[in-house]
Amino acid sequence: MIKELISFLSLPDTPAITAILETLVLIAAILLTGFIVNMADIISVKLLSLIVGAGPAFLIRNYITWPGTVLHELSHALFAFILGAKIREINLFPKGENLGSVNIVPRGNLVLRSLQLSFSAIAPIVTGFIGIILMWNYLQPGLNKVWHYILFWYFMISIFFHMSLSPEDRKNFFSGIIPTAVLIFLIFLIPAHFGTGF
Repeated sequence: MIKELISFLSLPDTPAITAILETLVLIAAILLTGFIVNMADIISVKLLSLIVGAGPAFLIRNYITWPGTVLHELSHALFAFILGAKIREINLFPKGENLGSVNIVPRGNLVLRSLQLSFSAIAPIVTGFIGIILMWNYLQPGLNKVWHYILFWYFMISIFFHMSLSPEDRKNFFSGIIPTAVLIFLIFLIPAHFGTGF
């Protein structure tokens, strides 16, 4: 896809150009995924509200998909921790309209703090994709009973509906967009430079 894009845009086919385009495509894909999930969430709640009413629709959409909340919040915490932030509190249980939360304290210099905020913000999308791909590749082929299919799709839907970017997530992501883009660019540049690519 990147080679076709380079050709279409009549750009020089160099490792740096390839890495820049891969970086832009990845960032766009992350933001687009967050937008699509948010829209799917809004539409599903509105449709469900027409059938069962607003209160039950909120309950079904948010509380019944609790495994997705757990993955979402633990993803924030894991990415922040790996990059050196202090995890002050993790709340995995709903309180009113708040389904869960993670309180992190960024540490280090400005660049490192920006990376901690930015990567922890997009973590639920990354881990959600990984979870869905792993489930599809390794669990789905072994499904052979009705209850297997029910559980499989329950967890897939729960994960999907929590691969979203809250307003706070978007703010944190964009607060560190420059160092994040530079780091992603460098990650793509090394294999592109040696001709292996991702």
